[in-house]
Amino acid sequence: MNGSHVTAIAVLVSLALVPHVFAAEGSAARGQRVFGACAACHSLQPGLNMTGPSLADVWNRKAGSLASFSRYSPALKSANIVWNDKTLDEWINDPQHIVPGNQMTFAGIKDARQRADLLAFLKDATQKGAA
Repeated sequence: MNGSHVTAIAVLVSLALVPHVFAAEGSAARGQRVFGACAACHSLQPGLNMTGPSLADVWNRKAGSLASFSRYSPALKSANIVWNDKTLDEWINDPQHIVPGNQMTFAGIKDARQRADLLAFLKDATQKGAA
């Protein structure tokens, strides 16, 4: 293989990887639109629980442990999960797969880019002091 073929292959491989990098980072602006599917059951305000618990300060919180929310399923209360980028991505993809028997009726978001966008939005919107 000559130098130009190696260069062309390297460029193609680089271009093929670029969309995955952008999808993994996520866009908070796009994620805000995706959150519309969550907003019917979850608030972003501390202490404001709805059908589901408030998502305020969700990062690094143990699943099923928000004291002000009393309707967690036994499955979620006994799950040994701490919410972080990985566990939230898995949960949003398929809640019943990560914690079988939980009461969340949402089927999940299968599109990795939409999940990355949602996580980017939630990370910004749920941290202490977020507007």
